[in-house]
Amino acid sequence: MGCKKNHDDDSLPLFNGFKIEKKKNPALAADVVFQISNDTLYGNLEYGLTDLVPTFIAPDASVDINGVAQTSAVTSVNFKDVVVYTLSFSDTRKKKYYVKINWERTAVHISITTDGNVPIVSKDNYVHASIKIDGKGMYDDYTGTTNIKGRGNSTWGMPKKPYRLKLDTKAGLLGLSPEKDWVLLANYLDETHMLNAIAMKAGKQFDTPFTNSIIPAEVTINGVYQGLYMFTEQVEAESNRVNVGSGGVLLELDTNFDEDWKFYSSSFSLPVMVKYPNLTMQSELDAIQAQFQQMELLVAAADFPNNNYLDYLDAESVARYFLVYMLTDNQEINHPKSTYIYKTATGKYTMGPIWDFDWAYGFEGTSLHFTSYTQPFFWTGNTSAGTQFFSKISTDPVIKQLLKQKWSAYKSEGLPVLLKFADDYAEIIKYAWIRDQAVWHTSTTGFKDQVGKLKTWLTNRADYLSSYIGNL
Repeated sequence: MGCKKNHDDDSLPLFNGFKIEKKKNPALAADVVFQISNDTLYGNLEYGLTDLVPTFIAPDASVDINGVAQTSAVTSVNFKDVVVYTLSFSDTRKKKYYVKINWERTAVHISITTDGNVPIVSKDNYVHASIKIDGKGMYDDYTGTTNIKGRGNSTWGMPKKPYRLKLDTKAGLLGLSPEKDWVLLANYLDETHMLNAIAMKAGKQFDTPFTNSIIPAEVTINGVYQGLYMFTEQVEAESNRVNVGSGGVLLELDTNFDEDWKFYSSSFSLPVMVKYPNLTMQSELDAIQAQFQQMELLVAAADFPNNNYLDYLDAESVARYFLVYMLTDNQEINHPKSTYIYKTATGKYTMGPIWDFDWAYGFEGTSLHFTSYTQPFFWTGNTSAGTQFFSKISTDPVIKQLLKQKWSAYKSEGLPVLLKFADDYAEIIKYAWIRDQAVWHTSTTGFKDQVGKLKTWLTNRADYLSSYIGNL
């Protein structure tokens, strides 16, 4: 039988070797050696490093891509999509090989250098700095100037510090809407470095208003690696953030009670702090307080829920907010802490945005994540203001029905998407997680084990909620 002419010949030898060497590609952390299986070459590359120079061995053959000659260790190739190499032999036989990249997505890197390398030691006073963001090919890079200070309440007292940024000029960092104010969450208590990201994903699934985006980022400050963080928006009343419009308000219910303008409500003694607008006189605070208490008095009334309280409070937002907090077992609402509510000038009070899930996932009362998935949403036998106010709202048949309807749909359709999101997020941060642990040593087990615990807990929590919500 004659040999095959001018088409692929399966009897021809494979590439003897194919790799992408660091010495030819300085952006690489190390050489990437490809595995060869039949006519396909597989390699793992960091997402975004698409234009690279490969080194290969193909004895007695000329090599081309779409008719363009390729020279080992010389020719640059874009590997964004599958690349087809053709080996041509002197006897006119040809053989095609397919180079496929398993893209390893990775966290972006944020480098901050303060003027004069001064340390960041205060939650109150900003220091000026330059900032450089390496988007790792997934996002646009950024270079600019910013102010930076500490942030948080209990989290500021932990070894790994969270930060707030205020850019000198508005910018749409990492694909997000342009603003000046941004946050770096340290997640010191979170052994997975995923808890807030999971919660925000759930918030988007439930359409909770103005839910933040979470982008994992490794952070270096003044040349010192600080570890894995979450980059996200500052919760604030802006057109690109919590858009309350002219005459609107953004309130935070929080027992820390540390804003300049604040009041305790009359019926439930809720600690209400005014985040927006920026007040200048007591009469402005009095007007906001009177408006809030108009709604609160109806919740406290003897004829609740058979009055018009839902003319002042958006039922859909309550149900969505409750479901995210139920799913993640975030009991901060009971204190209350970090509980936001807003309204436009003519609209109803609306729950949101969701915020702060460090103490969720079974942590409240145990100081350990994932130990229990059967904790009820509201505290029993407790006089905390948040428990009294929000648990009473939960007794309204309208709210109960919304919870049941939305949860039933989510359990079957939304939960599998959330679990897949957990896998995808874990894939992005798995190497950054290891580097973070080398600095902070906060986890007693490996990353794969932590992700497994999280997913198992979410699945068990969802099963528990089906019964819990069904019995409301």
